[in-house]
Amino acid sequence: MFIHNLLVSCFHFLEKGTSGRVMASTVFTAFLILPFSVKAQTQDSIVKKVTRSAAETFAERMPFSIDFKQYGNYNFTSSLRGQDLPAGTVTNWSQFTASANINLIQRRRWLLQGNAFYRVINEESNFSGSVAGVPQRSKNEYQYFTEGLNISYFSRLFGKTVIYSAGVNVDGSERSFERIRGLFFGSLVLKADDKTRMNVGLLASTDPSSMLPGVPIPTFLYQHKFNNGLEADLFLPQYLYVRKQMFGNGRLSAGWELDPNTTFFLYNAGQDRKTYQYRQIDLNMGLAYEHILPGHIVLGLRAGYRMNPYSRAFEKDRSFSDYAWKASNDPAPYVNLGLSFNPFAKRKK
Repeated sequence: MFIHNLLVSCFHFLEKGTSGRVMASTVFTAFLILPFSVKAQTQDSIVKKVTRSAAETFAERMPFSIDFKQYGNYNFTSSLRGQDLPAGTVTNWSQFTASANINLIQRRRWLLQGNAFYRVINEESNFSGSVAGVPQRSKNEYQYFTEGLNISYFSRLFGKTVIYSAGVNVDGSERSFERIRGLFFGSLVLKADDKTRMNVGLLASTDPSSMLPGVPIPTFLYQHKFNNGLEADLFLPQYLYVRKQMFGNGRLSAGWELDPNTTFFLYNAGQDRKTYQYRQIDLNMGLAYEHILPGHIVLGLRAGYRMNPYSRAFEKDRSFSDYAWKASNDPAPYVNLGLSFNPFAKRKK
């Protein structure tokens, strides 16, 4: 979600720091306008104001977030360097994450941001058989962090707003620092009006553990509000949702989201006792409900099924495609509780 958060931050920055013409072309408010049929004009006006205020809050980037996810039990098979290992069952997989994304310096044409992310995973597994060196039961805790800086520059290209961004991050665990990686991103705003927003871009990363290190990946952002109160929210290759605002301060979403960022480091692993990196690619499908609480706090609840096409472990200095261990996991139900907040938001009357 980092790129999506970056785009949201940049759009809000442009609204505040550039000319009125650029502000109008990049406005990211009125995220979900739910139509009401109210006879009294004063009531209709109040409802519209409340709805618009809630939509603006959902559209904002929240600087701080915490999140807890729990998977149901699921079976898996795995292999190590081509040799099949005993099948197993994950009886517990829970993870807690905390993140921060803060604007540090803002100028008319550029923006400097700081970001930090922490995850702790608790995992328990049972195995159906035994192989030398493989325990029948395992219980582990894994911690992972990343933090860094990102700078964005705003310009014009073909008469349209374009955003150039570059970032550097440090990855590691509670034991030590492990890697420095770079991220490069460019986005061209094709359309931005009251109903539709559309961007195209390119994303590239120097992270060797990513699926395509150093290869530019096309991105496409499309958001459209329909007359019946529904909104299509698409950001490829990351997510696709259909959203609708409910109960004044709530929003219901249905769709899917690709999460390639579940990763951590394994120390003294294997016979060579080297440092390995584990990474899994998750496809989460289901429903999400978010509700705005007092104090500019957003509470979120998600539930659905997780598909896991890739789970791999590889030496830290090698790539995702050059793996030593891989697993095939069955689908699993999940529930996700999150809380995000913005202590810097100005109170609105």
